[in-house]
Amino acid sequence: MTWTWTRTRTLALVLFVSIALNLFFAGIMVGRFDRWHGGPKGPGHGHSMTKMIEKSLGDSLTPELRERLTAHSKAMRETRQTSREKRDAIRDTLLQEPFDRAAYLQALESMNEVFDRMRTETHSFMIDIVEQMTPEQRRKLVKSLGRHRRDDD
Repeated sequence: MTWTWTRTRTLALVLFVSIALNLFFAGIMVGRFDRWHGGPKGPGHGHSMTKMIEKSLGDSLTPELRERLTAHSKAMRETRQTSREKRDAIRDTLLQEPFDRAAYLQALESMNEVFDRMRTETHSFMIDIVEQMTPEQRRKLVKSLGRHRRDDD
């Protein structure tokens, strides 16, 4: 069987290349738009737990709960700053020549310690907050969190 380039095959190849390039550039544009307009920024992206609670409780948020949410948000600001510093240390270790495995493992371990502290602080905060909520407020919170995650399987 011999292959001959016909006009139809040439047009099909040009069409395929054109579609591939269009999809490639469309993907780049969507990715940039998403990043510029609040898209995912890595682990922990999305609204903070305090913002989610404030939004879900709305008018039923008591001054005591609002005060506790504000205090937690301020406390977490320092932890988030430490997290950024540890991420920078990981990046710097990866760029170091020659590569130092021990330093990299230490940087990763330091980041894990920050994650553990963030998790512990958040769990403690949530227990404290939920204890102060009325049953109706807890229902609102569960309903709001359910909109962010579906467990319908």
